[in-house]
Amino acid sequence: MFGDIDQSDKRVTPIKVHKRFTAQKYDTIDNTSYLGVMSMKAIKPTVGQLHMFRTGSSNHHGPTASFVTGGVTYSKYSWLMYRQLHHQFFNYAGTSNPRSNTTPQPQYVLDQYYKPWGRGGIVSSSNTVRDYETLGLRKVHDQINVFSIPQQLYGEQIKTGSVEITDYSTNGTIVLKDDGYGNLYDSAFETHYLSASLDANGSGSSVGTVSYTQGVVMVTDTGSYGTIGQGTGSNGWKLKWDATKTMYEHEYTVVIPPNSFNRTRNISITKARSGSLSINQSVAQSGVATLREILPAPAESLYNTTTAHIAATDVANFATHSAFAPYVTTVGLYNDFNELLAVAKLSKPVKNDPELALSFVVRFDI
Repeated sequence: MFGDIDQSDKRVTPIKVHKRFTAQKYDTIDNTSYLGVMSMKAIKPTVGQLHMFRTGSSNHHGPTASFVTGGVTYSKYSWLMYRQLHHQFFNYAGTSNPRSNTTPQPQYVLDQYYKPWGRGGIVSSSNTVRDYETLGLRKVHDQINVFSIPQQLYGEQIKTGSVEITDYSTNGTIVLKDDGYGNLYDSAFETHYLSASLDANGSGSSVGTVSYTQGVVMVTDTGSYGTIGQGTGSNGWKLKWDATKTMYEHEYTVVIPPNSFNRTRNISITKARSGSLSINQSVAQSGVATLREILPAPAESLYNTTTAHIAATDVANFATHSAFAPYVTTVGLYNDFNELLAVAKLSKPVKNDPELALSFVVRFDI
C-alpha cells in the first residue's frame, strides 16, 4: 500500500557540522606526513633575485627546501612561493597598491565574506582604516611561514575562529589564535589586540592571516615570530583547526487519514499462509532457472514450475472482525519509480485505529 506525501510535509534543512583536527610536529609525535599538513617558509626575492627571474638564469628558481608528506620528499622554492602568496593574498593590502596610492584595499580572496576589521573590538566608530593600519591587518613582510592544510581535512572551509597554533621554538611557548575574520594574533596580547591599542613595545598587532576557504595559515610578522612552524622535536609546533561540512536533514511527515491503510499484505493474515501476491508462470520458471545456479538440483522438486501462483482470496478469521486493524512497524519512503530509498523502524508497533488519523515524522541526515 502506497500513499503520496504532500509537498508541505517535506523539509530539507542544511546543518553545518564541524570536526576538530590537530597536526603535531612536537616532541616524539609527528603526524604531519600522515595528514598531509605542510609547514613551509616563503621568502621575498631581492632585486638581484628578481633579475634572475627576468633573465632566465639557470638559478631562477632561487633557494629550495625540502618537506615530506605522504612519505614522499618534495622540494619547494621559497621565492616563487612568496610571489604566489603575495599576489594572491596581499597585493592590495599595503600602500601603494594597484587600486590606491594612499589606502589599503580589501583582498577579494580573503575579504569577500570575512572583512578583516569585522570584529567589534577592532572597529573604530570614526575611521575603520585607522584600526586596520594600527593592527597591521593583512600586512606582510619579507618572510611568510606557511601552514598548508589539505582540503580533505578542512572540508568546505576552515571554521572561522578555530585556528590555534602552539609553537615551542622560542624560549617560551607562543600561542597564536584566529579572531574569526582571517587575522592571527598572539593570545598573550589579546586585550591589546581586541581593543586596537598596542602596548608600549608595539605588541598586540596582527601576526598573520588565515584563508578559511583555501586552507592556508600564514604567519607574516616574522620578527619575534620568524621561527614559528619551522622547528621539530622539543622546538616543534601544534596546529589545530575545525573542518566544516554541510549535512542535510531530510524530514518527511507521513500522514495516515482515518479509515486508511487498514489492510495488510502480510502473509500472516492469509488463509493457510498462502500469501497475497500473484506470480505468473513465466516468472516462476525464471525464478527456478535462477535457483538452479545457486541450489542443488533436488531443490527443484520443492517448486511448482508448471502453473502460476494465485494470490489468496480468503483471510484468516481473526482478520475479518470489524475491529481488526493492523499495526504499523515500518515506514518506507519511495521515489516516483517505486524504488525504496529509506526505511524507518518504529521503536514499538503502533495500532492503526480506523477512527484516528496518524502521522509519523521520519528524519534522516545525508
